[in-house]
Amino acid sequence: MAFSSIDPAYLAQQYTQIERAGKDGVLKAQQNRFTTLLASYKKLETSLGSMRDLLTGFTTNNELLSNTATTSVDTVLGVTAGSTAVAGNYEIFVQQLAQNHQLSLAFNSADLLPTDGQFELTVAGDSFAVDLSTLDAGSDISDLATAINNAADNSGVQATVMRSGAQSYLLLTSKDSGAANTISLNFVPGVDNSGADITAAVAGATELKTAQDAIIKVGAQNPITVTSASNSLTDVIDGVTLDLKQAQALADQPVKISIQQDPKAVEEKLKKFVDNYNALVKQISSDDGLNTDSMARSISNQMRQSFQQLYDGTPLTSIGIKFDKNGVLSIDSAKMQQALADDPAKIEKMLVSDTGFFSGMQDRLEPYTQRFGLMTDKQKTLQASLDLVTKNQKRHDYSMDLVYKRYLAQFTQMQVTIAQLESSMSNFG
Repeated sequence: MAFSSIDPAYLAQQYTQIERAGKDGVLKAQQNRFTTLLASYKKLETSLGSMRDLLTGFTTNNELLSNTATTSVDTVLGVTAGSTAVAGNYEIFVQQLAQNHQLSLAFNSADLLPTDGQFELTVAGDSFAVDLSTLDAGSDISDLATAINNAADNSGVQATVMRSGAQSYLLLTSKDSGAANTISLNFVPGVDNSGADITAAVAGATELKTAQDAIIKVGAQNPITVTSASNSLTDVIDGVTLDLKQAQALADQPVKISIQQDPKAVEEKLKKFVDNYNALVKQISSDDGLNTDSMARSISNQMRQSFQQLYDGTPLTSIGIKFDKNGVLSIDSAKMQQALADDPAKIEKMLVSDTGFFSGMQDRLEPYTQRFGLMTDKQKTLQASLDLVTKNQKRHDYSMDLVYKRYLAQFTQMQVTIAQLESSMSNFG
């Protein structure tokens, strides 16, 4: 085959590929490494965020210790117990429920409001007024109800209108229950004589519901009387919320409530932490990039060191938190249940106090989990490295393009020269 028949572009491409292959391989390996590691760190950041939220729930929101609450008559009294509640039994008699104050003012349905006058309302000592002159001409009590509800300085009154035949009723209800939230009314008429209708309605207002406090008696003998403006009582028994539903008859027996610790719920919460911890450690150890990266290994080591401390002078193994032979964290249920039964306050101090285990781990992870912390810096560094590889690849591509053009020019000239030689030689044939 004559050399003149070979494509110079093909030869230039082949020679260029040989020349660029080495650096292409290096750049591709760098790109894959940084891309993969950046993706791994983004996933790790999500996992650390979940761990941070879990630890915050334990340390800030006190979500570890749990209690159960039961009531003998749930139609009368509901009860819930928070983590700070102390186990105990109580007897409560619901004498009276708290109520909102409610008044009714009667009007003729066909009547329109006067064009002036001040409709004044007072709740718990705070007053506000609706100036009827600000309402549109031809307004009725529905417009008055709207003006009351929309008043910027409304001190706690809700207004609505009911109708029955030729009668309309303006219903005024205090937003809050309790004896202190009584509504009082006054109308200051203007020059419009039809203001007499409102004056008469105010004078003849009907009380549909009395403003009153809830009253309960705590204890079967020599009970303590407790009053509340609300039917939800949160400050009678520490950590316990009482929801009053129905007043009892004098002959009724007090409702019995029981607050008990819930060790199973505590263990379930700890198991959730254990599962999160094991998953996080496995995520680091099973990822080739993270497993060889110093910062990722540091995160794993920092968490592991938290388990090696004494808390309230006691190791975590004494309450059933331990590592098995494979380095997997687990809970010895029997030990944990026994520790909770013996001294739940000690467990709380060891785990969720300011000097406890979860606070310590939270402190160790904070440099990585805070918004602009080490994880953010690490990802910026990886992205910068990836951007640099991309930049180097573009430079290499440009350089190799020049090489290709040089080879193409050389082979093209060689082809022309050989063609000329072959033509000259044929003349001597």
